[in-house]
Amino acid sequence: MYPVKSPDGEVSRLLIIVHDVTEEVRAERQARHTDHIYKALLDAIPGSVFVLDEEYQLISGNKYAFTLFGDWKGEIINKNFFNLVVTEDRPRVKELLSDLMGSGLEKSDEVRMHTHQDRNQFNWFRIHARKTVIDNRNYLVLVCIDITELKFSESHLFEYKKWLVKAMEAGKAGVWEWNLETNDGFWSNNVWDIFGVEKLPGLAPSFELWESTIHPDDREMIVESVTKAISLGAELNIQYRVLHYDGSCRWVLEAAKPVRDKKGNVKRYSGIAIDITKQKKFEDEIVLIREHLDILLEKLNIGWFHMNLIDNTAIRTIEHARIFGYDSLDADWSFEKFLEHVVDEDREKMKNSLVEMISNHKNTISECQIVTTNGEKRRLLSSNTLLFDEYGKPTHLVGVVQDITDRHVDRSMLAKSQPE
Repeated sequence: MYPVKSPDGEVSRLLIIVHDVTEEVRAERQARHTDHIYKALLDAIPGSVFVLDEEYQLISGNKYAFTLFGDWKGEIINKNFFNLVVTEDRPRVKELLSDLMGSGLEKSDEVRMHTHQDRNQFNWFRIHARKTVIDNRNYLVLVCIDITELKFSESHLFEYKKWLVKAMEAGKAGVWEWNLETNDGFWSNNVWDIFGVEKLPGLAPSFELWESTIHPDDREMIVESVTKAISLGAELNIQYRVLHYDGSCRWVLEAAKPVRDKKGNVKRYSGIAIDITKQKKFEDEIVLIREHLDILLEKLNIGWFHMNLIDNTAIRTIEHARIFGYDSLDADWSFEKFLEHVVDEDREKMKNSLVEMISNHKNTISECQIVTTNGEKRRLLSSNTLLFDEYGKPTHLVGVVQDITDRHVDRSMLAKSQPE
C-alpha cells in the first residue's frame, strides 16, 4: 500500500498492489513441516547425530546427542567436533573426515569420545559418517552409536580366548571343524601337531587326510565308528592311535558335537583333539602295577576288595573270590553276601564292626570264621579302610582278607604243646 498525495501535500489516494503469495506461503509451510520431520527423524535415531560444516564445527544435532554430550552451557554447539574426541584418536578421526569430505564415500570407524557425564573419562562409539551438499555447501552427517558395553564384552572375550588357547596348548589340545557337505575343514595349529601332519602350503584339512594319520590297526574300527555317528547325528567320543611322519605313535582323544541348521540337519561337526599319550602310558603303568600287586597278593593268599557304600556294589580280585570258594568273578559281591559266608556265632560281631567303623571313622582289623561255597570252614583276617568324599562322608570301603586257617591251627597246636 502506497499513499498518493495531492499538490498541496495531502493524501488523496492509496495505491494498493496485490500479489498472490499462495505458493510462497505453501512453500514456507512445507519447509517448516519438512524441518519438523527432519528434526523428528534425527531425534528418532537411536544414537547421537551431529551435523558438521566444512570447518568441522558442530552446527546441529539431535536430542540424543545433546543429552549424552550436553549443550546447555554451549559446550558443543558451534564448537569444533574434535573437542569431543579423545586426544590420541583425533589424528585418525581427522584423516577419516578429511578423506570423506574429499571423496564423498561413506566412512565408519570406532572412536573414543568424552561424554557430558565425565569429560575425564570416555566411551567407545562407532561413527558412521556421510557427506551431504546443501545450497552448494558441504556438510558431514555423523551418527555415533555407543558400543562401550560391546567393547567391554569383546575385551573379556579376548582375555577368555587368550587363556583358553594357553590352557589348550598346555594340555596339548586343539580345535577342529569339519563341513560334511564340502568336506572342507579347519584345524588349529595344535591339531596339526597332534595328528603328526606337517602343515605344508596347499595342504588343507579333510576327512581323507585325517584318516591317513590313524594307526593301521585302529583305522577300520575308528572310521566305522565315526561314519556311524555321523549317520545318526550323534556326538563323537573316540580314542585311537596316530602315526606321525617321524614314525612315532601317539594316542589321541577326540570329542565333537554335531552342528545343525534351522531344519535340524547336521551340516558340520566341531570338536577338540587332545594328545593323551602320557595319560595312556600312566594308565598302562597303573595296570602293570596292579597286575604285579595282584600276583603278589595271590602268592600271599590275600584278596583285595573295593565296596561302594552308596549303591552297595563292589569289585574284587580273583584271589578274594577264591578265598570264599568261587572259581571266577562272575558272582555279585556285597556286604550282605559276605555275611552269608560268616558263621552264625561271628555274624553279629562283623555287623557291629562295620557299623562302629562307619560311625567312628576308624579303620578295623578283625577275625572271623566263614563257610566257603563247598562247605569248608575257614578262618579269615580282615583289614578295612574307609574312603571319604569332600564333605567327610564315608563313601567306600577298601580292604583285604587273608585265609589264616593254617596259621590259627599252628598257634593252637603250639599252645597245647606248652607245659602247664
